[in-house]
Amino acid sequence: MIEQSRRRVPVPVAVAAVAILLAATAILLGAMSSTGPSTVVGLVVGLLVLALAYGLWRGSGRARFWTTVFATAGAVYAVVPFTGLGVTTLLQIVVAALVVVLLLVPASSRRWFHDLPVTE
Repeated sequence: MIEQSRRRVPVPVAVAAVAILLAATAILLGAMSSTGPSTVVGLVVGLLVLALAYGLWRGSGRARFWTTVFATAGAVYAVVPFTGLGVTTLLQIVVAALVVVLLLVPASSRRWFHDLPVTE
């Protein structure tokens, strides 16, 4: 049997990281298409979201915590103005809830962030 020196990223964490990368791309594209101070804020937020995705990929517990906090806040922020739920608002709620569930529920995700040994 071939020994691997690196652990493989679990599928739920990989899916969550890809969802975060897509969100970061949308934020960065939105920031580049705007003008004024919102451009700088969008670029900073986009880079922070990219850092969270990288932290998830590495298995950082802090990245998992902050991603969960921001995704929950994003879902709550989308639900609070309950008037006029559009497609983008529903998409925001679904993606945020999916990221939280993927990071907190599967056992493989919990092992990834707590660095527990894999049992087969």
